[in-house]
Amino acid sequence: MFSRGVKFFANSFPLVLLLSVSALANTCNNFATYNCAQSTPNTVHILGQGPTNSSVGTVSGLITGNSFGVQMMGNGSAADIIIVAAFTGSIGGTLNGQTFTGLSSFPEGGALGAISTTLSALGLGGSPTSFGYVDLHTPLASNGTLLVNVSGLPTGTAIYGMALNTVTSCTHGKHPVCTSSDLITNITPNSEAGLTGATVPEPGTLSLLGTGLVSLAGLIRRRFVS
Repeated sequence: MFSRGVKFFANSFPLVLLLSVSALANTCNNFATYNCAQSTPNTVHILGQGPTNSSVGTVSGLITGNSFGVQMMGNGSAADIIIVAAFTGSIGGTLNGQTFTGLSSFPEGGALGAISTTLSALGLGGSPTSFGYVDLHTPLASNGTLLVNVSGLPTGTAIYGMALNTVTSCTHGKHPVCTSSDLITNITPNSEAGLTGATVPEPGTLSLLGTGLVSLAGLIRRRFVS
């Protein structure tokens, strides 16, 4: 996804194209036991509850609720969806009840600069320092949307999706040999990624909050009665 500024000069010099590095299409990096296909279209979108109006999650990637959507755009589908995340502190939280497996680096090239820019624009702190992934073990049909429940995810966590599919390749010649591998075939561009705009509480925390509000309401009621 390109952000272009075009400027024309009165003396008919060639036009100048200005490219925003953070808006360039992302690339796929191998991680854990997962390898990337030769072509990985940026067609996996994360759907939050609102826009960030910044490099990451531009239109609908701001996650402020207890869930987010993963949408497969175009004609592609996924046999399995993997979520990769970048944290500004320690890894934390769960997706569909699963904890993150730590990584030494972020599996998407071209993402960290855009994430840092967005965090700064939203006043959520500095650059990512920890990385992890969760294999959802869930397929996703073309143009379908998968709902992912989140719990305890820290503010400023960047969320990207990766589609895993079985890819078959064959050698050429008189006796071709075909092999099949599970590869990452589709990924999320920066503009369609997700970013948590507030800490998503653990379920137990929500219960305690509800109990506290009920107690506070009772205290206020008793004061008015007396």
